[in-house]
Amino acid sequence: MPRKKKGDNLGDNLDLQVLKEISGHIPLEKIELVGMTYSMGDAFSKITDIRKVKGRGVNSEKAGEKAGVGTRVFDEIRRSGLKAVLIPGLHRGVKSLDRRFRALYSHCASGENLSLSYHSYLEVNKKKDAKNMIISDISSNTVTIGIRDGAIFGAIDACLGAIGTSHGPLDLEFIRRVDKGEFSATRAYYLAGAKKIFNTADPNKILEPENEVAQLALDALILSVKMEIFGFLAVVKPDAFVITGSAGVHKNVFEPLKDSIEEIAPVFKIDRFAPARGGAEIARDILNGKKDFLGVKVDY
Repeated sequence: MPRKKKGDNLGDNLDLQVLKEISGHIPLEKIELVGMTYSMGDAFSKITDIRKVKGRGVNSEKAGEKAGVGTRVFDEIRRSGLKAVLIPGLHRGVKSLDRRFRALYSHCASGENLSLSYHSYLEVNKKKDAKNMIISDISSNTVTIGIRDGAIFGAIDACLGAIGTSHGPLDLEFIRRVDKGEFSATRAYYLAGAKKIFNTADPNKILEPENEVAQLALDALILSVKMEIFGFLAVVKPDAFVITGSAGVHKNVFEPLKDSIEEIAPVFKIDRFAPARGGAEIARDILNGKKDFLGVKVDY
């Protein structure tokens, strides 16, 4: 595989003009409110007017790889004069989370997981009454969210539980390698997913395996997600399960997961655009007067 050159990342080569892109779909003057997320969103705890958020809503930008695209989108929206709300991550400061989750983990999920949870909740409840559900978002990483009595009870973040195709929690080997100075903890997280078993830059080579090692990586990913979902069954009795994310909706992931949990509750597949749709639905419902989204309050 050729070495990456400067400009290979979106943040290096994208002459991003988000307002121009949006205006190609809808006139800007028709936009009443934008619902958006940024990074982990762990410096605020309510869905908040973007003008009230300091530092783009994050305590630190040092965790994770940074391309710069999200920063440019955030800054352009804030400078534009469009009305917007920023959707927080699920972290220790979000009082609606179960206090045990808040005691255990500083960070449970990024803001897009609140958006996708809201969209999933709305979609499932169009078909059945489901106040309790378990949602697993599986892509380059995996985040699983538990909803109980119509509010988010807790979540297991990608650095804590199941692996994704690329990212995952640090096991003892990786902790030792970090201590030896081989790489940073952040870099280790980006190497600790299924690709630590079958190293590839193309997740489809794991999702559609052509050899035994790739198949092992896929099987291990599915096993880890199953363990995370079944772990949530100890605290959430679901009326429904939702599987989403670019890897989650792939038949080679979705079908084995569905087979293992469908006897417990119905299983819904929701496409990978759920976070974007959920952000729009949050903005829409704020304009309609809603003040609470799965337990997370609004400051707008």
